[in-house]
Amino acid sequence: MIDLVGKMVREVNVPLNEAIAMATENPARAIGLETKGRLIVGADADLVVLSSQLDVVRTFRCGEVVSSPS
Repeated sequence: MIDLVGKMVREVNVPLNEAIAMATENPARAIGLETKGRLIVGADADLVVLSSQLDVVRTFRCGEVVSSPS
């Protein structure tokens, strides 16, 4: 999914925040997942930390680190 976000930003000139919403908030809302796709109180705290080059730096699931560079 991050490759598609990067493609939207670099090749289609979509602002990063909009590309991320396209990949997270919009799909979650479309299928009725209230606790996914947003960083708000009560959400699941699933998130990905990205570098400025849009590389995945760290991944969190339910607020816990599930992947990180060694």
